[in-house]
Amino acid sequence: MFFNTAGRKLLLAGMLPLAAIGCSPQQQAATDLSSMPAEAEGPVAEAPPDYPVGTVFTGNTTINGETVRVSDTLVEKIERDGRILDMVEHSQPIRDPGSACDGETHALWDAKTSNWVGCLADGEMLAGNEPHAARYAWPLQVGNKWTWKPRWVDHVLHPEWSGSYWSEYEVLAYEEVTVPAGTFMAFRVATTRVQDDAWYETNWYAPEPAVNVKSVWGRTDKNGYGPMEGMWELISIEYP
Repeated sequence: MFFNTAGRKLLLAGMLPLAAIGCSPQQQAATDLSSMPAEAEGPVAEAPPDYPVGTVFTGNTTINGETVRVSDTLVEKIERDGRILDMVEHSQPIRDPGSACDGETHALWDAKTSNWVGCLADGEMLAGNEPHAARYAWPLQVGNKWTWKPRWVDHVLHPEWSGSYWSEYEVLAYEEVTVPAGTFMAFRVATTRVQDDAWYETNWYAPEPAVNVKSVWGRTDKNGYGPMEGMWELISIEYP
């Protein structure tokens, strides 16, 4: 890891991404988020700080066994429905055959919660979650659980599949994880149940330096978009 505090540049560890997992055609639920605090004592992580425009997250993105190095630059902050969203530009299009987000050039993230909002290609919204996905519900502590019921919207591939769906998450462990950026103590957060058993995801959030350092996700053969396997590991973060 490289530190240069005089020039306000740090190469540390980062966040992104999650390619759109997509949902099955049978989705019915209302938007809701409920969190159950852990009963046991242990480390607690608050939401990460606001990342400034110009921050560059670099990581290895693996889709169906093919790995590419991608740099994601936070290029703009936009307001939508009273929330601030981070617009991130990929150094190259993200490939995900069968997905509504195949070929995405940009992604939107909820700045307050560090949750995925949607994918775009050359300014066109391809698909997304309303209001956002829910890989994290803050604060994090081992044993915390939550249920999330957003609305999936497919603008380009299967608009008729748009609809609400549900997923359940749990903070499963606080453990050591090693990625190209280094070794960190991180909270492992994963889906425990999802609608139709159509997809899954696991994420590792490191309180120091307050970033997501690894993600594993995928679609099962029960998913209308078809099966896939994905992984992302942080290489570095560079702040402006």
